[in-house]
Parts: sequence; structure tokens; C-alpha cells
Amino acid sequence: MDDKMTKKHTVNMVDRKRLVLTAVKDVFSFDEEVIELETVSDGFLDIEGTDLHIIKMNLDSGELIVEGHISGLIYEESGGGAAPAKKKSGLFGIFK
Repeated sequence: MDDKMTKKHTVNMVDRKRLVLTAVKDVFSFDEEVIELETVSDGFLDIEGTDLHIIKMNLDSGELIVEGHISGLIYEESGGGAAPAKKKSGLFGIFK
């Protein structure tokens, strides 16, 4: 089994300005307000904020580093298909 598939998804945020994620499978889209990605646990994550920039992205290791003003993290379960078929199932909006 691929090493990145056995890793656990972690989120480490510093002062709502720097976010380090592990076990990231793919990044579907990004701009300065929203970054949409998939984790290895077959769930999707939307990172919301302003002036968001991807500082480091290594899909081989599953690491993603984002800087900017982070205002929210929204987790969504996989609908069994690609990113456009994703279905909202919950909100991890502790930063709003």
C-alpha cells in the first residue's frame, strides 16, 4: 500500500495565519478565498479565508502548507465520485 494512503490526516494551525495539513490526496481548485482539496480518508476539505496562498504542496508526501487569514474549515464526505459530486455533511467552522 502507498505510504501516503496509510498516513492520518492532521491539521496544525498557527494564529489563523499558517495551516499545515498532512494526508492530502489532491487539490482541486484554489484562489485567494477558497482552497478545495481531498484527504486520503476520502473526504473533502474547503479552506476559507482571505489572501490565501499555497506555500508548499507535495502530493507525494501528502503535505500542504497554506498562509493567509484563515476563517473556516469545512469538511465534506465523498459522494463516491469526483470533487463536483461532493456532498456537504458537516461544518468544522470553529474559526468563524
